[in-house]
Amino acid sequence: MAQMRPNILFITTDEQRFDCLGCYGNPVIRTPHMDRIAREGVRFARGYVQNPMCMPSRMSLMTGRYCSEHGVNINCVGLPEHEQSQTFIQVLKDSGYTTAAIGKMHMMPKWGPFGFTYLDLVEGKADENNQYIDYLKAKGLNGKQHEAKGEPGPFGTHTNSLPLEDTIDAFVGRRATRWLKDWEEEQPFFLWVSFSNPHFPFDPPEPYDTMYDPGEVPAPVWREDEMTTKPTQRQLQLERGYDKATEADLRRMIAHTYGNITLVDDQIGEILKVVEEKGLLDSTMIAFTSDHGDHLGDHRLLHKSGVTFYDISVRVPYLIRYPARFPQDAVCEALVESIDLPATFLDVAGVEAPRTMQGRSLVGLAEGKLTEWREDAFSEIDLHMNPQMHGPHEPGSRDYVAMICTREWKYIHFPNLNIGELYDLVADPQELINLYYEPIYQKQVAEMRLRLLNRFMANQRPFIGEQTDTFREHYLTDHRPPRPIPGVTYACGKSRNVTEEVGYGRDQ
Repeated sequence: MAQMRPNILFITTDEQRFDCLGCYGNPVIRTPHMDRIAREGVRFARGYVQNPMCMPSRMSLMTGRYCSEHGVNINCVGLPEHEQSQTFIQVLKDSGYTTAAIGKMHMMPKWGPFGFTYLDLVEGKADENNQYIDYLKAKGLNGKQHEAKGEPGPFGTHTNSLPLEDTIDAFVGRRATRWLKDWEEEQPFFLWVSFSNPHFPFDPPEPYDTMYDPGEVPAPVWREDEMTTKPTQRQLQLERGYDKATEADLRRMIAHTYGNITLVDDQIGEILKVVEEKGLLDSTMIAFTSDHGDHLGDHRLLHKSGVTFYDISVRVPYLIRYPARFPQDAVCEALVESIDLPATFLDVAGVEAPRTMQGRSLVGLAEGKLTEWREDAFSEIDLHMNPQMHGPHEPGSRDYVAMICTREWKYIHFPNLNIGELYDLVADPQELINLYYEPIYQKQVAEMRLRLLNRFMANQRPFIGEQTDTFREHYLTDHRPPRPIPGVTYACGKSRNVTEEVGYGRDQ
């Protein structure tokens, strides 16, 4: 029988769209371990993130709140102090869980702690202040992680010059498996393992760089004239030169992305193996998701953007395995959101969610016991908050942008511009034809706009906590060394021998 208070293993990737897993119908990619979580649990087919950017999406995961409510609506904006103390991680910690984070958390302020009692951060492929960089320096490899082996391609497409065992996600995988192997405490744990891939650059090491034939991956999808009704996207496309990429270039990027995803999947396999060997599989809830997607050449766009809300940008995999509460090999078609995961974790842990949280537990939904659920999904971004990032450079194109979608329709709203987007998701699931300007669809535009307005009002919560005047102090202090906080163990910079990775946690 499973214990009453289960362990929780939360695995995330960075920039993995929903259709880049075998269990979501991709005919080429090999993700057997991600697929296993789906096969032995529930796959949520229509899972959306609250923001198409990393930091705000992750802050919604931590707080269980919409971006407009917690205050982080674009990258490089810090979570206000009063929000930091109200994360679901803090709630789990206060209820007796040991809370640990390993990998690229992308928090701001960077060192949190946001309720974590153990932090082992690598951040991302370009960051210079973390345990992974210490490891590379000790092995004489620092700098190699950015170098190409062989001829590089456009837009960061290349073979990583590092051996597989020295890549950032192999490093994260080892840290996670070692932490689990050492786990002997009686209280349950919450462990968040966060990988850096498949975030660009498209740089798998050998042998993952040739694992997929570019000629066999699904081709990117676009219409030649579709940008005529999408001016902000066209502007972004021209500014960044995305339209210069050939189909051969794009296919190689996709093949390399798949290689990086399979690399991560292999690391997940090692983590699941340890959980199983320690006899924790049935007493551990395992959840998997990503923070947002990637265009991968669709619509002749690359990477991510603050002005696109295609499903490939804001729809991600949601998998949960916990046989004690969730059915197995099940598929749920309801519209779920990132903010539902914190509520689910607390529900399974038997802990009451704070009244500030806005998500709903997925347990009853997955069991088929809930007959009422939200009829739409919501996502947003505020480009004004950081005018240097993630949108066209033209000030007139920088705006607050919001999306609302039902099973049948999607509407993207630009409040201060006379533009918008409307898609018929049934007839046009790849969102190639913008119906916003078509006279016969103006009634549908008005209905979706009203639905969005109602969602804005429903999302609002009474202000709770001490408000900060500015986020600037978070930005300025983000990369300083962590300030000592009682009860928190920091792995970064404290290894006695980073080449052997021995001094990484509770033995400090």
